[in-house]
Amino acid sequence: MILAALSTPLVLSVHTIVSFDFAVSILPGWHTTIFPPYFVAGAIFSGFAMVVTLMVIAREVFNLKNYITMKHLENMNKIILVTGMIVGLAYGTEFFIAWYSGNEYEGFAFVNRAFGPYAWAYWIMISCNVISPQFFWFKKMRTNIPVMFVLSIFVNIGMWFERFVIMMTLHRDFLPSSWDMYSPTIFDYAMLIGTFGIFFTLFLLWCRIMPVIAVAEVKTVMPAEKGGH
Repeated sequence: MILAALSTPLVLSVHTIVSFDFAVSILPGWHTTIFPPYFVAGAIFSGFAMVVTLMVIAREVFNLKNYITMKHLENMNKIILVTGMIVGLAYGTEFFIAWYSGNEYEGFAFVNRAFGPYAWAYWIMISCNVISPQFFWFKKMRTNIPVMFVLSIFVNIGMWFERFVIMMTLHRDFLPSSWDMYSPTIFDYAMLIGTFGIFFTLFLLWCRIMPVIAVAEVKTVMPAEKGGH
């Protein structure tokens, strides 16, 4: 409960400030006031998806089915659905504002995202972040372990591509002479794989050394044994 109380303002402050780093620039596609709430919703969206991914595995491996129930997973899937719709609304709002503003540079930035050289990344992002969570409208999908595991991975992939798409806005700016295509090097791949490696290493060390479930917080809500007090 203490960590939950601390993490809420942390999420709001960190992702708002990070989004300001983009929003205060004058680059088309970045200079927009929708970024702070958009980034916060995206953080909750991707965060819950990652927790579902890890929780489904930990629940099975550590035999935590009596502690992490289907109700918990279903409620998390509902939040993924809601925040996914907010993120989808933000995508649509960005395109509307680019058109409504009448700014030709802003309009070009978003048309280039959807139909330019990196359109494949943009449509992967849309498919994973907007379309895949819609399966959670159905209770059978929200309560199906394999389905929620696969969809949570799709959301994680989609949110990674969202950051990729945002950064690839730089490949075509105000000066056509500076336009270029991004080609990842072996060091880029090494850093990407390394971040996955260090995350899963720390996660597994935590599960090995620390209590996976805070017993003090769940013992009062656990059903009592027959004949117990």
